[in-house]
Parts: sequence; structure tokens; C-alpha cells
Amino acid sequence: MTFLADNEQKKYFFHIVLILTGATLLAGILWRANGQEMKKAFLEHDGRVVSSLLEQGVNETVIARAFSEKEALDKAALETEAAGSKNAATEKGKALLLRMGIGGDTELFFLPRIRDLHRDMGLGLAGLLLLLWGSLLLLCGHFLCRRERLYEKAVGFIDRFMKEGLSEHLPRTGEGSLYRLFGKIDTLANALSAENEKALEAKNFLKETISDISHQLKTPLSALTMYNEIIESEISSDTGSRETALSFLVKSAASLARMEELIQTLLKVTRLDAGSVLFEKQPWPVPDLAARALSQLLVRAGQEQKQILLTGDENVWVNCDLQWTGEALGNLVKNALDHTDCQGHISVSWEKLPESVRIFVADDGTGIDEKDIYYIFRRFYRASKKNSKSCKNGVGLGLPLAKSIIEGQGGTLSVQSRPGEGTTFTLTLPG
Repeated sequence: MTFLADNEQKKYFFHIVLILTGATLLAGILWRANGQEMKKAFLEHDGRVVSSLLEQGVNETVIARAFSEKEALDKAALETEAAGSKNAATEKGKALLLRMGIGGDTELFFLPRIRDLHRDMGLGLAGLLLLLWGSLLLLCGHFLCRRERLYEKAVGFIDRFMKEGLSEHLPRTGEGSLYRLFGKIDTLANALSAENEKALEAKNFLKETISDISHQLKTPLSALTMYNEIIESEISSDTGSRETALSFLVKSAASLARMEELIQTLLKVTRLDAGSVLFEKQPWPVPDLAARALSQLLVRAGQEQKQILLTGDENVWVNCDLQWTGEALGNLVKNALDHTDCQGHISVSWEKLPESVRIFVADDGTGIDEKDIYYIFRRFYRASKKNSKSCKNGVGLGLPLAKSIIEGQGGTLSVQSRPGEGTTFTLTLPG
């Protein structure tokens, strides 16, 4: 009876016992009162019989003997009833009964016929009460035990969820408040499990990001340390070369610029992930967007002897944030320059669709290996470099940043590529 450990269930069980005890006491009181009524009825009946016999001239001795013999008394009673006597018991009949020791004050024990009938009735009532006690206590115990097993199952489910995560569900097939509670617990467990997964993913991402940032910053920091040592040695040495010091100052400035670019890009990616960037979307002509994206890349393309071609209708407009979308498009063109050989071509084109605008950035560079194409939008991922003499050693944040910017405005960014034939990025934004 482990269910009695619960105070509420214990109260419920003992209330049932209290009700049964009250019912038993009430039944005993009624049984005793019924005995008195039976005695009164029998005495009235016997009084009428004695009075009738006395009226018929039967001797008192004979009547007394008849009362001592049950069969004779029953026979006399039947004869009296057959004769149709309806006379009430006379005082003489009652007096004779009192002289025989039969009266209202006589205990039932001394009235065999009434005692036996009253006892049989008591035994029947006791059996009924015993059956009632057993049935109710058995049903109550069965119900509380089943409910206790459900509670234990819920407790076990919560313990396993806390230790192992969500691997099973509570029963939800029944009806009632308890099963609704189980349903709410299940829903809460699912929500907590999803939040735990998100938290774990965020933790793993933070761990990987810190590791990647450390790795990315280690190279330029090491280079800066080395450059500074060389510059100090050139300055302090009597045979030092001014030209050598200046060249390493230029290299230091380049490393610092790379570190600044890395940090700025990381800050932008973090803001996008945190949802703190509010895109100010307005209709803009696509040529203006392309011009903004290419403003700082045309000089580089000329230095590397590469061509950037713009093709498309000048009257096509796109609804976007000009600054952020320009940066995303610029990152795609920059990626194309990084993976295109000398004398290569990069094409930026666009087309108007009924509900959107698509912008294509295509190149005839080295392309992307099949094993790399599924990972190019992951942060700090750099595709393997094959058959390219001009591939730049980027930090692996340009494409993830572009994807976050486009998707943050309700658009999509996809890629198609064949090794050795080139790559095409497709940027789709609402028109």
C-alpha cells in the first residue's frame, strides 16, 4: 500500500473507511431498532392470539404450554388467523403474557422466535456490510494503486529525461485532468529538449568559432611579431636597410588590415545571428546595386587582368537593403575573383521574375569540387585549391556572411559548379 505515502491519497482512502464505518454504525442502529419493532409486532400478534384463545375458553395452562412449544403455538396462531379474529389484544391476554415473562421489557434473548429471526437478519446485514467493505476498499485500493503507478511512471520519465534526454513519452490515450497534465508535461519536455539542442548547438558553434578565430588570428599575429623583430633589428643595426624596414612595415600594415577585416566580418556575422540587424528594405535599381558592390573590386580586377561584365535590363528594381545587399553581392564577386585565373571572366547578370529578382554571379574559374560544394557556406571553410595560380587565401567568412544577409531579407542563395568549368551563384530576392 505504497499509495498511502501520499497525503492526499491517504486522506481519500481514510475518508472511504470513515464513510464505511459510519454506514456500519448506522446499519447497527437500524438493526437494533428493527429488533425492537419486531418484538413489538410479535408481542401484539401473540397478545391477539392469547386473547382469542382465552375468549374461546382455552385454559391458561394449555396456552402457557403452547408458548413453550413452538409448533403448538404456530398451529394455534394459524387457527386463530383462519377463524378471522381481528380482535385487539385484551388486558387479560397481556396480563397472561406478562405472567409468562413475555412483555415489552423482555430481552430478545428470552424470546426465541424473535431472537432467531433478528439474528438471521443481523447475519444477512453483516454479510452485506462485509461485501460492501471488501468491494469498496478493493476498488479504492485498485484505483489508487493504478494512479500511483501512473505517478511513478511520470516521475521515472522526468528522471530519465533529465539524465538521458527525451527518449519516450507519457501515456496520453486516456481522458481527464491527469492525462491532460501528462500531455502538458510531454509538450514541455519536447520544448526543453529542443531548447537543449539549440543550446548545445550554440555551445558547439561558440567553441568552434573561438577555435577558428584563434587559428585565423594566429597567422597574422605571428607575422606581425616577426615583422616587428625584423624592423627593430634593421633600425638598431648599423648596416640596416631603410628599404627593408619599409617593406616589412607594408607587410605589417597588410596583416593588420587582414585582422581588421576578419574582426569586422565576425562582428557582422554575430549581429546577423543575434537578429540585431534591422534591414531597411527599399526598391533599388539592380544596376545601382551592382555598381555599389563592384566599386572597390574593379581596380583589383584590372590589376589581376580579369574582366567583370554586367548584363541585364536597367529598369529592373529589387526590394532590399542597399548597403547590406551590396556587401553580399560584393562578397560573391570577390569570391569569384579569388578563384579565377588571370585573363578570367566574371559575369554579373540579373532577370525579373513575377514575384522576385534573380542575380547571377558566374565565373569561368577553377570551380568547386563535389566534396566541397556542400560546405562552402560554413564559416571558416575554405575549398581545396586545385589548378589555380591566383586563388587567394581568404578567411572563409565571405560566403556565410552573404548567405546570412540574403536569407535575413527573405531571399535565397544557391550555387552550381563544375570543377574546371566555373561556378555560378544565384541570389534571389523579392521583387
